[in-house]
Amino acid sequence: MNLSRRIKKLEAARIDATGLVPHSEAWFAFYEDKLFRLMNGEDIGNMQIPIAVTDRIIAEADRADEAAAVARSSGRSE
Repeated sequence: MNLSRRIKKLEAARIDATGLVPHSEAWFAFYEDKLFRLMNGEDIGNMQIPIAVTDRIIAEADRADEAAAVARSSGRSE
């Protein structure tokens, strides 16, 4: 039996204060919505945005920038 694999599976099944499984697509969507609402000036209360959410948004933007650069260098439009 692989103890590390079992622990990861148990941790993934845990829910947080939002009632969502951390790092699931629904969890990211919940916090991304809160972050974008905050950036648009809406009061979201005392909610803290997990760093994993901002890391994911930055990584997605980096991938989009890289794809755009590749498209430009190959002569294709975005």
